[in-house]
Amino acid sequence: MELKQQLLTQVRLELRPLLIQAVRLLPLNQLEIRQKLMQEYLNNPAIELKELEDVPSVEGMIQPVKENWDGDDDSWFDRVLEEPFYEWQPGSSEQHGDAHEFDWFWEKWASNPITLAEHLRLQAYGIEDDAIRSIVLFLIEFLNTKGYIEESDEELAEFAGVTLHEIQVARETLKRMDPPGVGSRDIRECLLVQLEILGLEDSPAYYLLSEKWDVLQKNDREALIESMRGDRETVESALEVLRQLDPFPGNRFQSHEILYIYPDVIVKEQNGKYVVEVCRDLVPRFGISKRYLNLLKRKDIPEEDKKFIKQRVASAKNLLKTLRYCDSTLKRTAEFIVRHQESFFREGLPGLKPLTLHDVAQAIGLHESTISRTVKHKYMQTPRGTFEMRYFFQRRLHVQGKREGLSSIQVKLKIQEIIAHEPREKPYTDEMIVKLLAAQGIRLSRRAVTKYRRELHIPNTRQRIRNYKKSS
Repeated sequence: MELKQQLLTQVRLELRPLLIQAVRLLPLNQLEIRQKLMQEYLNNPAIELKELEDVPSVEGMIQPVKENWDGDDDSWFDRVLEEPFYEWQPGSSEQHGDAHEFDWFWEKWASNPITLAEHLRLQAYGIEDDAIRSIVLFLIEFLNTKGYIEESDEELAEFAGVTLHEIQVARETLKRMDPPGVGSRDIRECLLVQLEILGLEDSPAYYLLSEKWDVLQKNDREALIESMRGDRETVESALEVLRQLDPFPGNRFQSHEILYIYPDVIVKEQNGKYVVEVCRDLVPRFGISKRYLNLLKRKDIPEEDKKFIKQRVASAKNLLKTLRYCDSTLKRTAEFIVRHQESFFREGLPGLKPLTLHDVAQAIGLHESTISRTVKHKYMQTPRGTFEMRYFFQRRLHVQGKREGLSSIQVKLKIQEIIAHEPREKPYTDEMIVKLLAAQGIRLSRRAVTKYRRELHIPNTRQRIRNYKKSS
């Protein structure tokens, strides 16, 4: 085998440390930034946290720091020792005093109620048969949030290493615990169990569930009456019984504690214009420790220790720069969104224009991936409510005579308006809605109209005919 040297041309993407850090910090909201800072504070002794007081404005925070850095770290450290305390100061409650008038920050604590699994385990401990009790405790682990077990008895038997009969017995035991019906495979089985516990196996309600489930799902009342030999009163009373049952027994044990949204951007109307502020109320001020900087002045500190201190200080400085960049990018992105969607803030949903990541990236001179990271998991508090920033990015649908096109929300509103003014004796089909939209220059397929109609929770033509007859 012959060894020889060879020059090869190779394309490689090398990310600088600051860029890597920016990519990691851009998607973080202010709660996550706070957590990140606390981790850095614990890992880097050169970082010092400050109280949230006497904080300058956002504009002052995001202005780039002009440094005549010539690549010589020693000269930079000499200068920083002579400069005022170098720190990053995020927005404070003083800066956003008006924002708190929106009152997005009501409570601090919420109770933690007992879970469905805990409630069932307490009951399972009272089962006398040790084998069945063990299997019931095993089945509880497979419950979904609605209180159902979607796995088949065969799968569960294989998982547990027991017989199919033992699984079936344990499952029947579980279904008759509180809440009744828990552990069922689907809604139908859950409701049947509840009727059995109430002793209504011979009732019309039980008959409709067990024999006429398909008709019941379609909500075809006339077909149900026909199946009961025209006895409308019996059908109505049976349906009333079914309404009293609980189709999702696990829902009552869902934790209903309040999930708070802390906006990263606040939009306020001032003198007829919309002003954007980056909100960092939850993020503490931090800076480079004076004590560590002073250690660099001492001549009795070993060179190895000085090298460690310089590394820690440089790391803190990079974090300061990256956070400034992230806040600046967030502010620029939010300002463009607010300018572009100003009609939404004034008119509501009809004014929500189409917008893509490419539009924003092109306008402010950044890459689409950077914009995507910037708006990820971020919320914007506005006079019309608090929205996820991605909400303002709407798909563009081309319309004849309109260069900008329409957003999907605007098209949905037009479909909603068409159906609201349709003739009650002959409601429009989806194909007719396609033609009516085409007359306005909006070209959509029937499938797209059906999709938008369902997203608006508007029933189909046949169901609307029934609803109109009932209301007349």
